[in-house]
Parts: sequence; C-alpha cells; structure tokens
Amino acid sequence: MDRQAIYDRIKAAKAALIPTHADAATIDTVTSEDAASQYESTVRNLFGTDPATGKLIAPRNPALVIAAVRTAGTVSTLRKRARSVRYAALKALSALLKLADIAQRAGNWHEVERIVSINSFHVFTVLAQMMPTDYRSGWEPKRRRHGKKGSLLKLPEDWREQMADKVHGQFRIPAIVALLTGCRPAELEKGVLIERVGNHLYATIQGAKVTKKAGQKQRRFKIADHPMTNLLMDIMASSDGERDVMTVKVVCGNSVTTHMRSVGEELWPGRKETITVYTARHAMAADCKAAIHEGADPDLVSQVLGHVVDKTASYYGARFQSGGISVAPTEVVVPNAIKQKVCARNLQRAVERGLLKDSANLSNHKI
Repeated sequence: MDRQAIYDRIKAAKAALIPTHADAATIDTVTSEDAASQYESTVRNLFGTDPATGKLIAPRNPALVIAAVRTAGTVSTLRKRARSVRYAALKALSALLKLADIAQRAGNWHEVERIVSINSFHVFTVLAQMMPTDYRSGWEPKRRRHGKKGSLLKLPEDWREQMADKVHGQFRIPAIVALLTGCRPAELEKGVLIERVGNHLYATIQGAKVTKKAGQKQRRFKIADHPMTNLLMDIMASSDGERDVMTVKVVCGNSVTTHMRSVGEELWPGRKETITVYTARHAMAADCKAAIHEGADPDLVSQVLGHVVDKTASYYGARFQSGGISVAPTEVVVPNAIKQKVCARNLQRAVERGLLKDSANLSNHKI
C-alpha cells in the first residue's frame, strides 16, 4: 500500500470522529457511567462475545452490523442500537488511530500500514460514520407501539369513581388504593400504609424498581380530598381492627390488575384499551402535571411516582388527559432530590442557541 492510500484511510477515519451533525457525539463527548454501561451491553448483544474469554468479537462486515441494527421493531430501539454501535466504533477507531500516530511519529511506516490494513479499521470507520438517521433509510417499524397512557383515552371523567364503586372482593381495597395513589402492582405486594390523621389520609409507599441510581426507597404524601378518599375512610371506620391505620398488601400485584381489567371490560364493553393499575398510575401523573400547571412543585410527578430523575415523568400521562376530580396529592416527602436532567439539557441548549445570554445562573431558569 502506498503512502497516499495510507493517508486516505487515516483521513477518512479522522473525519468519522468529527461528524457534521451538530448534536452528534464525538470521541470527546463525556458519556455517563450508566449510559456507557447500556451502550456496551447493547453492543455485546449485537457483536457477540467469545465463549471462552467473554471478550467482545470485533465485527468483520459493517453491512451485517447495520442489518442487525435495522432488525429493531421500534424507533427507540433502533436509535439505542445505532448510538451504541457508534459509541463502540468511536472508541475502537480512536484507539487504532493513536497506535498509527505513534508508529508514524517513530517512522515505522510498515506498522502504520499494518494498522490501517486491519479489517476492523475499515469496519469501525464505516460504523463511526453512521448516524441514527442513516439507519432509518428504508427502515419501517414492525409494529406500532401502544403506550400504557393510551388507556386513558375516551374514558368518562368519573371513570375512577365508577371503578371504585364496581371493584369488589379481596381486591376492592387494593384497587381503590391504586386509584388514589398511583402505586405500582409490585408496591402493593410490599404493602401500602394508609394512615388517618384528622380528616385526611396519608399514604406511605415502599418503592419498587429501586437501585443505586434509580427509584425512591419510600414516599409519603397526603392523599387528595376525593370521593374515593371518603370511601376508603368509611371502610377503615367500619373495620373491626385499628381504624386509623391500615396496611394494604396483596400476594400478587398483577392479580389486582387482572381484576381491574375485568371490571373495566364490564363497565365499558367493547373498549379497545384495557384499564389496569398502570392506567391509574398514568392518570395520577396527568393530574400531577395539571397541578404543576396551576403552580404546584415542578417535581410533583417524579416525587409521587417514586422517580429520582425528571425525565421519567415524560413517559406518563399528559396534562390534557387529566379530567374529573383530581387525585394529585400534597405534602409529598421523598428521601432523594429529583435530578434535573431534562431541565439542565434544555437550559444548556437554550444557551447554545442564544436564547439565554448568561449561562452563569442556569439553575434560576425554568424552560
């Protein structure tokens, strides 16, 4: 291989490290530990690993990798795979370019030629050039994704009250608690503590989906004044045991969902979207977003649902889906502050685009 051919390959590889798209990642982009872990896991699934050593197998054909990425059924999965592949390609290509540079500075052109002739050098150059939008050329999603918040569509404003009146048997109280608190099925398995203080009810929920970086271990709040709240108070008052404290616990949270689905089908036969515990959770999010619009704490949704990052709130019910008597609670107490990832990103973009003149006091702005 002559010098010009070597230069051309190095030039193409360096160009791949500096994309033309303004928002695309480069080798200098700081990737969080959590994101890097997710990228690496995705790449291992796409590239494969050596059974003996567990090490990643370097791809030999970029077309096969691109085809594997395009087997994704949804846009979000396609984007995740594309970003993961590019992350791995940037790292590998950068390492090879550094080795080539060291050899070139030492005058060892034989070694430079060997490095740029490696099949992986060509493969990672091609893959580093691929943006997520490039993978979408000629690609179609296999199925339309139906989010759980779609189950709120076309429900009457008093659907929760109707559900509360209709649920029965051993799942009556758990279903009412789910409708009032937006708790997860798994959190009903842990037990939701309901306390009566004067004329109000308070709920304490032990969080599910809790890791070192995600989820609130516990959350406590004052349940909203609502007809279902009065119903729950009446149930507690008629109890043979303690009337001011009640722990609502089930063996299988999904059984509550099954019961609610059955009641929903009975109330609204022929309805395409089913009603589950997560319908109540999305409805809670919608009511909290409506409350935020009226001046409540901007972190209300994340706090009530048991999240630690504001981004997760965007996956749940929208403000326009709020209707009827709100169940948005007050006096919410959580152990961890909400991480403002979405807010920080939006503020930074606003500064970059000149919408904010001074980035020194970003924390004082809300977008």
